[in-house]
Parts: sequence; C-alpha cells; structure tokens
Amino acid sequence: MPTRMQLMPSTDLRSDTSGQSLERPPALFVLDDDPDFIELLCEIARDGGWVARGFTCLADLRASLDETIPALLILDDDVPDGRGGDLAQELRTNRRMAGVPLIVCTAAHPMRVAEIVAWAPVVSKPFDLTEIETILVAAARRHHRSDSYSRQAG
Repeated sequence: MPTRMQLMPSTDLRSDTSGQSLERPPALFVLDDDPDFIELLCEIARDGGWVARGFTCLADLRASLDETIPALLILDDDVPDGRGGDLAQELRTNRRMAGVPLIVCTAAHPMRVAEIVAWAPVVSKPFDLTEIETILVAAARRHHRSDSYSRQAG
C-alpha cells in the first residue's frame, strides 16, 4: 500500500472558552457495495480528520443526505439498489446538493464512464490510494475555507 500523505488535521465540534464555535470536521459519505472498500476509504479519511460514513445501498445514503450535507461524496456506480452515477446526476439538479463535491469511483465500461463524466468526475477502479487522498485534501481545504467564510459572515 502506498504511504499516506498528510491530510488536514482533525478538528472538533466543541466551542472554545469564548463561546466561539471551532471549525467542524468535514463529513465524507462513501457509497460502495464492498464493505472492505468502504472501511478502507473511511479509515484513510478519519486519519485525516474527517467524519466518515459508509453506505452499501442508495436508500440508506439518501436517508442520510436528508439529514446531513457532506463535504464530499464518493459514489460507486454499481450498488445493489441502483447506480451511484445516476444519483450524481440527480444531485447536480438538486438545489440543496448541487454544490457538494462528489466523485464516482467505478470499474464501469468506458461508455458508462463517458455518461457519468457529464455530471461528475470519475476515478476508475482499480486506482492508487494517493488519488483519493489528494481528493480528500482538496475537499477538506475547500470545506475549511467555506466554514471560515460562514463563521465570519454570521
């Protein structure tokens, strides 16, 4: 396994002594039909300070998206109850979720990949874990910038 690059440091949801809210850690949702793959990605993310949750079916992921907007979604295209690429397309047209960064990790046929890239970046399986780590770093930076902006505005 390649060495892991340094991800964003872990942060906390608590308030400091002045009552100011500290930066909240970014949330990652991973959808894949392979629990071992989910655990690997979630472990890498948690090591980098993310709050990571995995899902093996679209129904459970959809229910969680009703409650929480993650800082990043990683979707497999082929899961038992649907296609993550189709969910990506749906999320791009959903006003609440349109700005959420997402990628689709798939071993799908190149014709299917060509469909998916119209609405989401694709990382083809198998891939080097440094690709995912790079994506996590970029998404964490974006999350922390937007979190800082919202605290300054509020």
